[in-house]
Amino acid sequence: MVRTVNAVFPDFPWGTLAVNIAGAFAAGFCFVLCKSRFSQFEEYFPVLFLGFLGAFTTFSTFALESARFLTEAQYGKFLLNILLQNVTGIGAAVGGIYMARLFFK
Repeated sequence: MVRTVNAVFPDFPWGTLAVNIAGAFAAGFCFVLCKSRFSQFEEYFPVLFLGFLGAFTTFSTFALESARFLTEAQYGKFLLNILLQNVTGIGAAVGGIYMARLFFK
């Protein structure tokens, strides 16, 4: 399957997508974990979510890759990148929230 995807969409930023999905899942999971176990430290949550997870994920890379596709008139890759990054990222964050809720009720 990977070969098929790579053949259809060569030179597509699959690594950026994977890192952003992992980061979005971690953000959702950690948000529930922190709210349920460490709510007294809520004022420090931005450091975790914006600092550590923001450094882990690659929004600037995603933006640059998308801009490159757009300026090179690769509109299909541009739209695919925008849709995949956003839809799967939000889905991963929701998945992280629900997974954490199973563990930390």
